[in-house]
Amino acid sequence: MAASGTLGGTSCPPTLANPSSWHMPPSPLQLLLERATAIEEDLAQGEDKPFTEVTHCHSGDAVATGHQPLAFLQQVAAICAYPQLLDDECVPADAKRRAGQILQHLQGGSPGAYNLEYVTSTVATKVARYLEQRDGGIPSDPRCIVPCSGTAAAVVDVVSLVVDEAAAQPTGVLVPVPGPPRRGAAVGLAGAVAVPYPLAEERGWAVATEALRRALRRARARCHPKVLCVVNPGDPTGHVLSRQNMEEIIRLAAEENLLLLADEVQQERAFLPGRPFLSFKRVLWEMGAPLASTVQLISFYSLSKGVGGGGYRAGFFELVNIDPSVLRCFYTWGLSVYPPILGQVMLQTAMDPPLPTEPSYPEFEEHRQALRQDLAHNAQRVQEVLGRAPSIHLQPLHGGARAFPRIQLPPRALCQARAQGLEPDVFFCQKLLEATGLVVAPGSEFGQEGGTHHVGLSLLPPAEVLERGLLTLTRFHAAFLREFS
Repeated sequence: MAASGTLGGTSCPPTLANPSSWHMPPSPLQLLLERATAIEEDLAQGEDKPFTEVTHCHSGDAVATGHQPLAFLQQVAAICAYPQLLDDECVPADAKRRAGQILQHLQGGSPGAYNLEYVTSTVATKVARYLEQRDGGIPSDPRCIVPCSGTAAAVVDVVSLVVDEAAAQPTGVLVPVPGPPRRGAAVGLAGAVAVPYPLAEERGWAVATEALRRALRRARARCHPKVLCVVNPGDPTGHVLSRQNMEEIIRLAAEENLLLLADEVQQERAFLPGRPFLSFKRVLWEMGAPLASTVQLISFYSLSKGVGGGGYRAGFFELVNIDPSVLRCFYTWGLSVYPPILGQVMLQTAMDPPLPTEPSYPEFEEHRQALRQDLAHNAQRVQEVLGRAPSIHLQPLHGGARAFPRIQLPPRALCQARAQGLEPDVFFCQKLLEATGLVVAPGSEFGQEGGTHHVGLSLLPPAEVLERGLLTLTRFHAAFLREFS
């Protein structure tokens, strides 16, 4: 089925063997957020606390922190949902033209139909043209693009195609630590085994190939590793991989015959000019033969991590060096296809933005640049403020929506956390919330190397909110060290 034999191995839809195991206990962050909600209710009822409000500095959701989706995307989607708006003088003419063109491709002229042909043909073609422009002219085949309703479920679908339930060993998927929490969960839902590999913190969260090889050697005793997942830009680490590091990863994938899954959903949040985002497809192509034509790659894009919003559930993935017949699996089983059509309308519009000659262009471009500038400004302030804290260490930030500072915790605090059955960083975050009302994510939410402790800090809040959060965090950490020293 696949070009090098990596992708394939099943002839029927995947199944989940043990439905009783689907229930997952709430994560430490979920418990913190529940407690934060209870505190907000107490404050609303007049309860006296050392603070007057709860400050949320944990979220990777841009819209939840005040960054609205692009108006042009919303206008086009609104017209498609309610075509009578074509007569509304408040809607820009170019948004009307774009929506009118899209409505011609929708069955019945409505997003209410399943519109499979629209998704797999019209949207896929727009995505392909966008990718060609992004990657400097490298060809992109619409037949190798699968629009989907967000990447979390799509990863499950893709990994399930690699799983061979009849094999003597389960399929292994290498996932980065720290990394997005849902990646490991998606691997499990697909019937595979997550194989964590540590990112090299002291090297700016680079992917160390020697660590990958160690993880592979250890994993082969319990599974058959077939897939390597790389997250670039990093979440929650805020790094953007260098070209050299990406080339090392590609060579290792070729040597070990691994399918390379490139989680590139944060690509539009690369904000440091000196470390621009490069797609794995582009680097692979520019490495030339034989790698460019043999290494199997699937890359993921999410509208919610760019100019859209997470609630619209839209994204896509592209297959490189994989037999197009694999796409039939998605259409035959219904995997990843039939996504919400209004989300796909917004995705198509983001892939085909207003031209410089159109009236919506200035606002569109200003909005896109503003989010990147806000992230860059907040990242700089995080590095400046935390850089002055002697017991907090932060690697340089290049992109993404979070920072992942390493915090020193005294031995007495570690002992007390263990006595309460808590991870030390969870213990710290609980104390921080109760004393100051500040919510940050425990490092264990994303995974971290043993013996290290981190917090996940969002770069998305308004500058004044983040500034207040940084001051609170550094003051509390200093007091925490004194209390438990």
